[in-house]
Amino acid sequence: MILLARMGLVALVIGAATAIAATERVTLALVLSGTIKWCFVPILQLLTGLLLLRGLAGARQSQLERYFEMHWPWSLWIVLFCGAMLLLPPRFTGVSLTATAVVPLLWTIWLLLEFCRADLSLDSRTARLRVAQHQTVTYVLVLAYVSLAVALWPRVVGALA
Repeated sequence: MILLARMGLVALVIGAATAIAATERVTLALVLSGTIKWCFVPILQLLTGLLLLRGLAGARQSQLERYFEMHWPWSLWIVLFCGAMLLLPPRFTGVSLTATAVVPLLWTIWLLLEFCRADLSLDSRTARLRVAQHQTVTYVLVLAYVSLAVALWPRVVGALA
């Protein structure tokens, strides 16, 4: 039950922030709609978490709950990013704000490494390998989603032609 609540919180943060950033309004309908539309993200996060935990014995439920606790750097960044998009002049948005994603990215890697060492009892080498695999799969999924969402491949091919 705690795992589902944590997954729901991730979807709520992403859904609410994107709905607010897109419309500059907060209504229950917008927040619920955004949350439902973004519920695939914690499902993908669950799958990448299972990849991280593969082959390990132990209480998988509690390990997954702990894994979802580590979303807070991204949740905080998403909220701050969307707030900045609403408050800052347009020249500060886009690429300049997106570059700040390096902070939660590095923070998450550090949290995952600590999780692998402390909670999963992995040695440093195995922890680094697992986190590298996890992050590679995560960002391939992000790139695939963005590519599909903005028709990236046809744009690249069109630009080269």
